[in-house]
Amino acid sequence: MKSFNATLLTIHAMIDADIVQVAAIEAQQHSVPWSATSFADALNQGWHCRVLKDTCDQVLGYCISMTAGDDEELLTLTVRPDSTGQGLGKQLMQELLHQARQRGASNLFLEVRESNQIAIHLYEQMGFKMTGMRKNYYPVPANPVLKSLAGRENALVMCRALAEHL
Repeated sequence: MKSFNATLLTIHAMIDADIVQVAAIEAQQHSVPWSATSFADALNQGWHCRVLKDTCDQVLGYCISMTAGDDEELLTLTVRPDSTGQGLGKQLMQELLHQARQRGASNLFLEVRESNQIAIHLYEQMGFKMTGMRKNYYPVPANPVLKSLAGRENALVMCRALAEHL
C-alpha cells in the first residue's frame, strides 16, 4: 500500500486520456466492471466525472455522478487497490458533495452492494442514511475469471440531504 501526502493530490474533471487508467482500476476493483466504452459514454453524456491524481498524473481514484432533477446520484466511486485505506475515497466523496451543492442538488443518492461494508461505513460516516433496498440488483459472478453469473446481490439505497450540511 502506498502512502500519500494529501496536499500533493489533486482532483480534476476526467478527460478521455484518463479512461485507460480508470478502466484498469475498475477492472481490478469490481467483479462486474464498467468498460472503457462506458466511461467514454459517461463523459459524452455530460455526467460529472472526476479523477483523483498524484503528482505523476497517475489516477488513484475516480467518481461519476449525474444530476436528476434537483437530486444528484453517485454512479460509481472507486480507489485503486494499492491506495485504499488512506482516505482517498473520502476525499472524492467530499469533492462530490461540494460539486453537487454548487449544482444546486438537494440530495445525493447512491446504491451500494449490501456486502460492501467498507463503503457503507464511509457513507454512514459522511451522513448518508439507508432509505431502501433494491432486491437482487447487482450480478454476482460465480467465477471472476470467467465472469459467469452465479446470482444476484441486494443494493442498499442511501441518501444524504445536502442543504443541512452547508
